Formats: sequence, structure tokens, C-alpha cells
Amino acid sequence: MNKLFFEIMQVAVGQLDCVERGPSPEEWQELYTLAQQQSVAAICYRSVVALFEYGLRAPQDLSLDWMAEAEDLKEQNRGTAKRLVALQQELEGHGVRSSFLTGAVLARFYDKDLQTLRQSNGSDLYVRGDVHQVNLKEWSDMDVRLCDSVKVGKSSQRSRKLERWLLQNDDQLFRKAGELTVPSYAVVVILQMVYLYNQYISGRLIMRDLMDLFFLLRWSEDSSKKFNFPRTTVEEVLTSLRLSRFSGGVMWMMQTVFALDGKNLPLAPMEHEGQFLMGELMGENQRIRRWGHLLMHYRWCDLI
Repeated sequence: MNKLFFEIMQVAVGQLDCVERGPSPEEWQELYTLAQQQSVAAICYRSVVALFEYGLRAPQDLSLDWMAEAEDLKEQNRGTAKRLVALQQELEGHGVRSSFLTGAVLARFYDKDLQTLRQSNGSDLYVRGDVHQVNLKEWSDMDVRLCDSVKVGKSSQRSRKLERWLLQNDDQLFRKAGELTVPSYAVVVILQMVYLYNQYISGRLIMRDLMDLFFLLRWSEDSSKKFNFPRTTVEEVLTSLRLSRFSGGVMWMMQTVFALDGKNLPLAPMEHEGQFLMGELMGENQRIRRWGHLLMHYRWCDLI
């Protein structure tokens, strides 16, 4: 089932034309349920449409429910970008600098016809300045989390190191992308890896998070420059934050789950770690194996 689910996602994101075999009616239901659990149901509906041309048809009732969910999400996402811009403009009017780190702004890296199908769980907005003078009540219906620092797991040491690095690269943190202010491409890659790690440590990592990274890494074809800073690389920064092992596992999943070309990876895949992370994501790791692996390869202070 996992292999079939990965193929369904690859069809949806344009990495594959057709699945190896057609799902049975029961498997279609399982795939829909799994896609819902992983917050990629609307994206995966594109596979339902694409596979119809190959004679692979989901049960009609299921297909209609799936389509309705995708259309509902499209409606919810309309106007989101404009409100994010308006929020930043109000903060700027009060002397508060801000930059969107995660969340809805990542949709800009998706293929255009998939951008409104991305399911969001909110956005993290990095701020510098006094936000208390801003009336945030009018934005209470938006799922935006304001933060004045970025955490790396539960390690205060690594968090301070990242914060120092961000301060040293201030010019990379506040860049214009259209009307929004966001970090530079390479900084977004680093912050997305930190976000994935935080989700993983807290037991909340889902496939939608990995799909965000897939589109982010595939977005630019100039792989010789996109992972470099003036004095360092994405790989070196992640290594300094002690995230190289976790990141290597994620790179393996990028290739295994999404068939991403190796030229789009900022560091080498690590199969053993990737297989473990895959088991975590799909709920297949036994509790003993999970904690044994964590205690062997991760510091205790990062886990409690």
C-alpha cells in the first residue's frame, strides 16, 4: 500500500504518468484515508483525474467526495496570499520587520495548478520589533504564529547557534518575493529542514511537510548555486546544527517517495536513517525500535 500511495503522489506532482497497477475499490478507499491523514488529499485528487484517462477509475461515490474536498480547499485558500501581504504591511507600518518562514507562503514553490490545493496548518511569521502596539485581534481568524526566534528541537544551544547565524545573515532573512517578505531561497531550505526536524521530534511530521520540501528543492534548476551562501553552503549550516543525519534521511525519502533527481538535493541521502523516518511517518515503527534508534543517534537533551 505504501508503494501505491507514493506512486499516487508522484502522479499528482508530475513525477510519474501512471501507477504500476490499478488500485482495487478497497485500496482506493485506503488511499483516500491515508491522503487525508497526511494532509495531501486535495493534491492527490489530481491523480484520480489523471488516472481516469488510463482507465483506472476510483469508485464514483469516493471520487465525488474526493473532488468535493479538493474544491472546498480551493475556496478556503482563495485570498490567503492577499491577507498575508496585508498583515505584513500593517506590521511594517508600526515599525515591525517580519518574514514568513513556513506555511502558506510555501505554496509559491508548487506548480501553479496545485498551489490552491495545498492544505495549510498555519504559517510562522518571524518578527523583529514591538508587536504589542499592533491590534492583532482583527487577524485572529488567520492561523499565523508570530515568533521572535527559531527553535531547533529542544536544544537551547542549537537554537542560539541558529539565531546567531540568522542575525549574521540578516540580508538573507528579509527578501521581497512579489509583495511578501520572505527569506532567500537557501535560507528557506534550511528553515524547512529545521521545521521538519521539529515536527519529527514532536511526533507531528506528515507527508504534506515532505511535499513542501519536494517542491522547494525541485523549484530551481540551477543546482550549482541555489544551495550556496557567500561564505558557506546549506549542507555546512545543517551540519553545524547537528542536523546532517536527519537531513540525509529526509533526502533519501525525497528520492524514494517523490523520485526527486539527485541533482536537486543539498546533501547526500542516508538510506538507513531514511527507512527509519519512513517507518515513523507511516506509523510502522515499534515503540522499542523508535526509542532505541533515537537514543543511539540523537542526544537525550534534544528529546525531552
